Amino acid sequence: MATPNSTGIGAPGTDAAPANLGRSPMAASPGNASAQAIPFTRGSTLATMRDNLTSAIPAGTTTQVSLQTNAFLESLILDVNATGSTGTAAVYTYDAPFNVLSQIKLDDPAGQNIITPITGFGLYLLNKYLPDTDCNFQPTADPNYAVPTSGNFSFRLVIPIEHRRRDALGALNNSAANQRYLLTYITNSSYGANGAAYDPNYIFQTIPSGGAVSVAVQVWQQYWTSPPSSIVSSGGNLPVQPTPSGLGTVGFVRYERHNEVAGGGSPLIQLNNVGDYISTLIWVLRGTLSAVANQRDAADWPAEFDWWINDFQVHALSINDWQRWIARFYGFEAAIGAPATSPTLSRLDAGVYPMFMLGALFDEAVNFGPANQYIPTDATTKLQVRGSTWGSTGTVQYLEVYSRLIRPVSGAALFS
Repeated sequence: MATPNSTGIGAPGTDAAPANLGRSPMAASPGNASAQAIPFTRGSTLATMRDNLTSAIPAGTTTQVSLQTNAFLESLILDVNATGSTGTAAVYTYDAPFNVLSQIKLDDPAGQNIITPITGFGLYLLNKYLPDTDCNFQPTADPNYAVPTSGNFSFRLVIPIEHRRRDALGALNNSAANQRYLLTYITNSSYGANGAAYDPNYIFQTIPSGGAVSVAVQVWQQYWTSPPSSIVSSGGNLPVQPTPSGLGTVGFVRYERHNEVAGGGSPLIQLNNVGDYISTLIWVLRGTLSAVANQRDAADWPAEFDWWINDFQVHALSINDWQRWIARFYGFEAAIGAPATSPTLSRLDAGVYPMFMLGALFDEAVNFGPANQYIPTDATTKLQVRGSTWGSTGTVQYLEVYSRLIRPVSGAALFS
């Protein structure tokens, strides 16, 4: 039988399929069944395109990329490469090499933040601990990650947009040529300066003997194509769902910094980013130890983390139990460490505590959701840390909080 004629991306042929399902016990009367729309993710094609390449980016440079239009934007991929160094004596700081990007943000066509300004290391944390589309993967385990033993390095980070791939919930309409999404990133202020071991403002604790590197960033889009209106099968001409489920649903990334913990003690901490469903929270403590400022501070994390929602205590988390649950959920097998010093090992990052349990009823990230434990919030919701004591061995500076918030068009779209 001749191969059916193609009608374009995402469409099979216009000829009827030759298979006869009449004797299949799974389809007793296929011809009599009422026609149902083929799901969007079956009728559409998940495609990739390169949107931008910027080479030889000077330190401290702001680059803006007006994204090309396609159909439905799923995620962005940043491929970062630093080349040109001939040295082998480089020593990286704890947040390197991801902090070569000092700021990243994504704005919608109206200029509103979808991804609020975060650092490259913050995006690394989202890639590692956020169980959304194309995340939940340790970036240092990427096959093209270049282990930073010299001044040269490369890595890949995903900017999360879509919330879940199975039904494309959270993919964004990106078809209007006069309304572009805008990606902005800023490179680190110095590629060739010596910093302190834990200082996130520096890439190198010891610069490579071969001199500073040359940085290039490629931006790739992953997107869903517009599916055909219908597909012909043995059961007849079946319509295709034309758009992702819950189109108009948006997943936001928000960042906040709490200086209340400065100097330690037991301050009341209340989160600011509320008003939507919260699917993930990632906490990072920064402090000054051994005269080094801004380092990730594991030593001053509270022995008991007390988490309250609307005056009800939901969790009393000990350090050891929380770390054990994180390791079990994400499949970490190595001791706690830092990306630059242990790049090939799957491990929890020092001073970082993801609240994975907001999206989990099971033991492993592969079984998360759907939306079982998300926190529904409005402007009056109180999300607080109460009674936890910060600081024991050094000087606490501030607490960082990365939030993933989902704004669905309906409860049915989110909880389906």
